[in-house]
Amino acid sequence: MKFFILLALFGAAFGQNLRAEVDQLLPFLNMDEVRSIYERYVQTDAQVGEIWSFLQSEETDAAWRVLIGTPELQEISAWTEVRGVSIRDYLNGIAAMLGLTPITRSVNAKAPASRSWTAMMDEIRAVTDLEGAEALARTFIANPASEFGELYRMTQARRAGFTRLIENPDVLRFSAQLRAFGVDVDQIITRFQNFFGWN
Repeated sequence: MKFFILLALFGAAFGQNLRAEVDQLLPFLNMDEVRSIYERYVQTDAQVGEIWSFLQSEETDAAWRVLIGTPELQEISAWTEVRGVSIRDYLNGIAAMLGLTPITRSVNAKAPASRSWTAMMDEIRAVTDLEGAEALARTFIANPASEFGELYRMTQARRAGFTRLIENPDVLRFSAQLRAFGVDVDQIITRFQNFFGWN
């Protein structure tokens, strides 16, 4: 899931200067409201709490380490850091929101599909405007002077590395477990691939 949250970052930048572009599009994501919805579900809903527990597992940590160790992501992160945008800080913020701390909890691998997760995601979609963010991002992608456009093309050119990431055994195990919980991982992957024209 964390890997796919990158879609939000890549679909959330706007303008010619990368820092200014990101600052203009982040309001579309409404992260304070998203965090509030997520925390409420984690605290009050057993099914979402179970998924949160899975996010504390060694299996999740292994997939997370694969993501942050990917050379393509490290290269892109270094490029954005110079421009005042820290993908590392953004990912660490998401990791903190998801509770990625060394908490040990049991996980029931045979949990039913989570209707609660779907309800939570419906609430989150209601307070965010990913389509608006993507439309604005595409205007910057079309602008040759846009640093976000440059970031997009840089990411697009690293398709093979991101494909290897999705096919990594640790990431595949993580994705399979999320699917078992009822999380539509394939929709997230498809949206990410469509945004970058990798379909």
